Amino acid sequence: MNTPAHLIAAAALLAQKDAPVNNHRIVVGALLPDIWIYGFFLWASVIQGLPGEVIWTETYWTEPWQTIGAVLNSLPLSGLIVLAGAALRQTWLLLLGLAMVSHIALDLPLHGDDAHRHVWPITDWRFISPVSYWNPDENGRWGILVEFAVVSVGSAALWFRFPRLWLRILLAIAVALSAAMVTLYWLVPPQFGA
Repeated sequence: MNTPAHLIAAAALLAQKDAPVNNHRIVVGALLPDIWIYGFFLWASVIQGLPGEVIWTETYWTEPWQTIGAVLNSLPLSGLIVLAGAALRQTWLLLLGLAMVSHIALDLPLHGDDAHRHVWPITDWRFISPVSYWNPDENGRWGILVEFAVVSVGSAALWFRFPRLWLRILLAIAVALSAAMVTLYWLVPPQFGA
């Protein structure tokens, strides 16, 4: 799924009305599994000057990027963060780990050929889902509908839990953009390659 959908999902599952500091940690935890992608893309496109096709079909699959992705998308490592937070009675660490787990759990069924190594360091195995959140050749039309459902339901939960106008505006924008993505995707699926 796209990173904003993960933020909304983790916040809907974990955020509490009277815990703004903890809510920030939930956002950080939901971002962590994807944060390396942004650094990678800036490095590859701006510093190395690589074209998009080379970035995503070649460079993305090289080291150290794949190991960084494996570490940040590892269920065993995220689980250890959750256990450490619970054992040490550190709510911030527990919520950080739970937000990471929610991100990974939603990614697992929505990544096809670009699947992460979610069980690293135990194994390098990847679950290749038949449904991708983006690739039309891997049932992406259905994947983007799942993402839209997550964004819509999560936004509705947050809308009622947090009555702040600025947040409601952001949620409305997120749902509208997600609906636009679904509409465009179904009308004109993205074309990749030659």
